[in-house]
Amino acid sequence: LFVCHISSSLGQPPPSADIRTPSIQRSGTSRAYSSRLSTTEHILTERHAEAHDHYERRLDKDDDSILSLTEPLNRKLKGIAEEIIEKAALFMESYLRTVSVNSGESADGMSDTIKPRPDSPMQLSNTPTDPSISTQRAGNTSDNSVLLKEKLDEANKWISWKSSSKEKNMYGPIGAFIKYVALVVKEKLTSLADPSSGNGRGCRLVLPSTKSDYNPPDADDTMRIDMGLVGANINSPVEANSGRVLYYKVIAVLEAKRRGDDDGFRDAFEQLDIYTRQMYQQQHNLRFAWGITVSGTHVRVCLFGPDRAKSSRLMDISKPEGRRAFIKVLVHWSLCEESQLGRDPTMEYLRDLKCWQIACPDKAGSMGEGADVKYYYFTTVSCQADRLFGRHTRCFLATDIRPTTMVSDETPLKPKFVIKDSWAFSKRNASEDTRDEVRSLEKVKACLLAKAAEQDIIIPKIEVGGRVSFLRNGGWVEDNTDTLYGRGKLVADKADTVRGPGEMADNNADDANKPGEVRSNDDLYFRAHRRIVMEPIGEPLRSTTSVAEFVTVVCDVMRCHSAFVNDCGILHRDISPNNILVFRGADGIARGMLIDLDCAIDIDQEKREKREGRAKRKEMTGTLPYMSINNLSGSLVEHTSLDDWESMLCVICWFATLGTISGKRRGDGELARCPIGKWRQGSTDEMITAKQSTFDSCNSFQNLIVRHFKLEGVAGSTSDRIGANSEVGEIGVGSAGAEIGTSSENDTSDEGDESDLLEGLAFELHECLFQNLSLSPDCRGTFEKPKCDEQNPTDSGALSGWRARKGRLGKLLPMVNPLEERAKIWKDISKQLLEIVDKYWKQAMALQEDALEAKSNVAIGTILQ
Repeated sequence: LFVCHISSSLGQPPPSADIRTPSIQRSGTSRAYSSRLSTTEHILTERHAEAHDHYERRLDKDDDSILSLTEPLNRKLKGIAEEIIEKAALFMESYLRTVSVNSGESADGMSDTIKPRPDSPMQLSNTPTDPSISTQRAGNTSDNSVLLKEKLDEANKWISWKSSSKEKNMYGPIGAFIKYVALVVKEKLTSLADPSSGNGRGCRLVLPSTKSDYNPPDADDTMRIDMGLVGANINSPVEANSGRVLYYKVIAVLEAKRRGDDDGFRDAFEQLDIYTRQMYQQQHNLRFAWGITVSGTHVRVCLFGPDRAKSSRLMDISKPEGRRAFIKVLVHWSLCEESQLGRDPTMEYLRDLKCWQIACPDKAGSMGEGADVKYYYFTTVSCQADRLFGRHTRCFLATDIRPTTMVSDETPLKPKFVIKDSWAFSKRNASEDTRDEVRSLEKVKACLLAKAAEQDIIIPKIEVGGRVSFLRNGGWVEDNTDTLYGRGKLVADKADTVRGPGEMADNNADDANKPGEVRSNDDLYFRAHRRIVMEPIGEPLRSTTSVAEFVTVVCDVMRCHSAFVNDCGILHRDISPNNILVFRGADGIARGMLIDLDCAIDIDQEKREKREGRAKRKEMTGTLPYMSINNLSGSLVEHTSLDDWESMLCVICWFATLGTISGKRRGDGELARCPIGKWRQGSTDEMITAKQSTFDSCNSFQNLIVRHFKLEGVAGSTSDRIGANSEVGEIGVGSAGAEIGTSSENDTSDEGDESDLLEGLAFELHECLFQNLSLSPDCRGTFEKPKCDEQNPTDSGALSGWRARKGRLGKLLPMVNPLEERAKIWKDISKQLLEIVDKYWKQAMALQEDALEAKSNVAIGTILQ
């Protein structure tokens, strides 16, 4: 995802925001880009289905160990937290008991189970059995006592909640409960004489948004959150009007349902799942996220990590022990370190300079004791995390020169590097991590830096990279999933081997595939927080302004891909628009660069593992809707460079349907109605079938894909010549060149026809991949077919798409998997594909040069006039 996916300028956070919370001045690009791919309704349907799947497969319930993750690390603050919890619980129980007695209700269970301990540091001379008695400690005034009772009066409506009431009636009482705890926290922290013990240094008030049931302004959907919790300065008024809090500012979202049963929790969690995704997208320094579900009087705290979600046991606030437990959560969130709330302590907003500072390793390896740390500065996020689970890749355009004056439009930062920040699957011992992206980039640099000019390709050049570490409680800690969760135990099930789009399978996936087996973190889901500094800086693929530029860029990328495979022995395995950059040199020619080697493998290393008898792993790597059929199915067929070539064909077809020219692309409804939309809709099996039907024959490829290319305004498109409703006959192997502008290098009669350039490239790549003459007829296409023999001669056209297991003579025949047969000769087919790309690259480059020359001549003519 090392790509200018979203260009966001980061300004100074609002005064009420925490200094480590990013403030993004949205350009609207994210929303526009997402909505181009499908309608808002489809996006929400997709996210709801994904959230339900997460509830069923990715949620570890009743895990109270997550509550200890926010316990203050500082011993003095830990003691202060215990005092605040004790006082808040005692005052609440005493007041509720009094209210219950005065109203004539039974007080059984109200306060009997929570009594002040004799040795409690908060033991008062006047135990507050009567809430009208206010403690005479510093900073605690009678006005504050009145305010406390007002909040408890309102909170009591939630404590005595009846499920028959309306959900909206819960918001105020829940907010009052949270504000009550904030008042007690504020009273204690502002009374401290020693600032170093917690008076504003790393502490905060946890407050609810004053607006409830609203759609945050920075959301890319229409969903309404019930309440956002923010961290405010301890001197802030508890009743401050925060309005509609943005996702970039919240420390957690609270979702409430009136029902207290399991269905209420499920519904609340699934909505919280969708909201937390937005938090990851908007907060570029978020390492993991917290959330709260409320179902009736049942409260659960949720933690969203890179791969799993965890929820605590329910805290029933209708009971004293449940109220005390929830008070404890809120107090810990108020006094813990920023890193315990999920924020990245290696990133800091410099208010005096109005820019961000980010720490990176100054040499290969990890940051930490004995290792040098180098600081970079940025104001622009070029790529944001847009998934709930996964690598959470972000990219920042940065410079290593600290600004001397405040950054502004007049004195902007001049970025020199792209910093990629991600959580990739790794091995604990970095020296044994053969799939480390830093190692792959160093190999590319060593093998291709000297050859790049000769081969006329552009490669990503790594400056430095390594694992992120930070100071915690006086010592250096490597930032990884062990740090996040602790070295506990996880339960493995079938979902553990299922990877989302763009995710690399776990190094020990096969060992972790036993349902119900308890395995240690050594075997499952270890991710390391990695940061890499690279150059050059490029633009996203969508920035191309002509078909010639688009074709040049995608051809450049596959020429670079071939160099990775042939010269470096590295297979990329995630060809997608996010991993393609457009680079423009001084001559103005658009060139392409392939980046992001998170999913890459060392081919030689994989061969060694195979020779050593290690079992093949089912892996799904890539990004929807560009994954190859073989990859999407998770089969054991060897993943070769042909899968990456197929992914590039998908990229070409997707962008050709969407529109390759910036500003002239299809809208939501149009794209949703195109057959290619099925590549990212429905179940995995449905997506596989859609792709198989698309690529099985030249005829299906023409009718389902090429016919829908958006080439309006591009002269001579084949779609225009054929007509919208005409039937196209089968295009035989080798005939595409004659029909679709695939002239030889010496024949330049059609070089000016950009539509033929794009359609011809797509047709020839498809033909070479799925109808290659090097394969026997029964090994062409995409569907399994009966194997041909002398007694049952047949042809690919007759069997194309035929999935029965009986031949024409009625006898059972062995089935042939075309993708498996194709993988056996991947080197020969890859060589043919590279020859096709080289041809179209030269034509596209010539068209770009002609266009620039014509533009220059027009400019000169204008000047002369």
